[in-house]
Amino acid sequence: MNNTKFNFAAVISIIVLLLYSYVVFMGMVYWKDGHIVLGLICSILLIAVVLACVVVMCKARATRWKKLGNIGQFLFGGIILMALIISSMPFAHFFNLLSKQKEINQSFEQSYTYATQINKAYTNYVETRKDKTREFLNNLDVTKGKDNPKLYRDVFAMPGGSHSDKINRMITSLERTLLPDVLIKANEQNATRLKEGSKMSVWNVAMPNYINSMNEGVNKNVNTYTELSKKAHGYKGDNNSEPFKYEEFSNQNLKLKSMLTTMSMPSIISIIAALLCFGFMLLPYYLVEQDLAAGTSRRNKSFPTARPTQAMNYGGRVRRSRINERKQRYNY
Repeated sequence: MNNTKFNFAAVISIIVLLLYSYVVFMGMVYWKDGHIVLGLICSILLIAVVLACVVVMCKARATRWKKLGNIGQFLFGGIILMALIISSMPFAHFFNLLSKQKEINQSFEQSYTYATQINKAYTNYVETRKDKTREFLNNLDVTKGKDNPKLYRDVFAMPGGSHSDKINRMITSLERTLLPDVLIKANEQNATRLKEGSKMSVWNVAMPNYINSMNEGVNKNVNTYTELSKKAHGYKGDNNSEPFKYEEFSNQNLKLKSMLTTMSMPSIISIIAALLCFGFMLLPYYLVEQDLAAGTSRRNKSFPTARPTQAMNYGGRVRRSRINERKQRYNY
């Protein structure tokens, strides 16, 4: 029965240690902005240290050498305590993220929305550029180049078609320069990749890396669009247009990453949970004295040995009886 209790306590201790290590792993991944390898290393080290120290503490408590056993318990107990104090930082960090899960999900959805709207924002930018250029060229045609005769000659002196046809060709050329077909196909592929991670939660370990990937993709698109808008800058009738800008996503994404990586004060729930886990991890140590050590003493009691004085008295009686037999036999 006692061995059964000890084994059951060991199973509970291992399960709690694994759950605790998983929460530490998640907290490290979010704290270090998606560094999964570092989280795995810390979790594996934590499991190895705690298991080894608990085993040594159990043996130290069960030993008959009390002084040596007390030193072992104190030393390895201190190692476990230090390991749990250090690991409680990412442990508490993940608990804080869980408490703000609704806010984080809303912020993530907002970042995702801004990421998917960049193509639409640039398309609107191109349409605005086209409308402004068309309006400028129409005014140039109406005024016959009164304010800018050189530009009037450059635009409308080209052979072929009416002035309206020439304006349409220039607008079409401007659109192809700002939004080439290759870029349109690339935008469709980016939108498909974004949809694959649209449903994320705090419990998903891939969430930080997905956010980083999304941020990298959006920044790449913004830079591409900005460079294209600068190359088209100075086009005939398009002199006053500003380069493309898209800051909504970057501002929202900075806010989201700050929520995920900034470590705050631990909550009461996380402190209580860490202490409970610490207690359950040491459950075999609590039971080892009354089960293993006490069992050893019971086994010793089940095989009693005779006391020395009793053995000596028994041997003396045997020798005296043999002497009396000899006396009777030989008539001493």
